[in-house]
Parts: sequence; C-alpha cells; structure tokens
Amino acid sequence: MSAVQPRAAARETAIEAAVSRDEEAARARLCDTVWQRSPLAIGLYREGIALGRALGAIGVTPDTLTYASLALAAMAGVAAATGRPVAAACLVLASGLCDVLDGVVARATGRATPFGALLDSTIDRLADGLPLLGLVVFYAGSGPAVLAPGAALLASLTVSYVRARAESLGASLPPLFMRRAERVVMLAGSLLAGAIPLGGPVPAPLTLVGVALIAVLAAAGAVSALRAARALLGAPRRS
Repeated sequence: MSAVQPRAAARETAIEAAVSRDEEAARARLCDTVWQRSPLAIGLYREGIALGRALGAIGVTPDTLTYASLALAAMAGVAAATGRPVAAACLVLASGLCDVLDGVVARATGRATPFGALLDSTIDRLADGLPLLGLVVFYAGSGPAVLAPGAALLASLTVSYVRARAESLGASLPPLFMRRAERVVMLAGSLLAGAIPLGGPVPAPLTLVGVALIAVLAAAGAVSALRAARALLGAPRRS
C-alpha cells in the first residue's frame, strides 16, 4: 500500500498540473474575445485543448481536421438546402469543433506554420458560407425571404475580412462581437429552431428570424470593427 499511495498521489498531481496548464492556455486563447469572462467557454476550450493533444498523440494532423471542417460544412449546406435543420445544426457545430481542434493539434504537435494559418482562415470563410448558401437554396422559392440568408452570408464574410485586413495592417482590435464562434453558435441555434413546426407561408420561420438577426449583428460587427480600425490606423486621407 505504501508504494501504491505515492504513485497515485503523483498521478493526481500530474493531472492537476495538466488541467491547470490547459486552463491557462484556454484563458490565453480566449483573451480579447467576448468569451474571455465566460467560465463555460473557458471550461469547454480547456477540454478542447486536452482533446486536441490526445488527437495529436495518435497521429491526427491539423490539415486533416481543417479539411474535415470544410467537408462537414459542405454537408451542413446540403442538409440545410434539403430541409433537414437538425442535421444541419449538428454538422455546423461539428465543423466548428474541428476548426477549434486543428489549431490546438498544430500547437500541441509543433506543426503550426504561417501557411497552415492561411489555409485555416481560407477554409473558415468557406465553412462560414456553405451552410448559409444551403439556406439560400432552401428559401429560393419563398420570395423576399431568400434575402435574409443572402445578407447573413455577405455580412459574415465582411466582418471576417475587416478584422483580418485590419490586423494585417497592424491594428490590434478590441474584443468585438460576431466573430466566427458567435456566428457558428447562432447559426446552429437558428437551424435547430427551424425544426419547431409553426406553419405559415414561409417554411422554418424561426430559422429565418435567426438568420436575419445574424445578418444584422454581423453587419453591425463589421461597422464596429471598421470604427475601431479607423481609430487605430488613422482616418482615411482626403484627396
């Protein structure tokens, strides 16, 4: 017993140290985001770090997860286009999870590279657009309703571009809303709400409301990012 107890204590100490390291890493990654003060978000990201480290240990590569994110987003788009909102929501969340894990695995395995970051950002934009494109197809026969997912698609791409371009110019933007994590959560929630049967002339009206809200908030996020970037980079020159 005396030999077993020290080993058990050492294991517990090692586990506690690993959890503490993962929590510090989670807090660092969520710093300057709207999630930085959320215990739930920090806890989920901490578990994601542990999962990513385990995936890296068994040979899963960051690129595998990046392309899996794209494939799942494409499947979400097909599910949305064919009126399967619950499946689409689950696929959107799975795609977002792969997007989180690819960076974790890259850092855990020492495979983080500038090209990997570029590839990840490019795939993110496609993964943003494909489910919304599916909703454009779904609402194509519903008259003006199709404008909501179309506007959400444009606004989502715009807010991402403004942030990326501003940061490439040297602006360190404050924690603003409607980054990809917020959009993924809102889109999944909107799709799930579409499974509630309400009837009416437009199918899945709650999904339409949620997507319209994404469009408005993403557009507001883009404007907020532009205003913050203008304050940091200086006002544009007038000719």
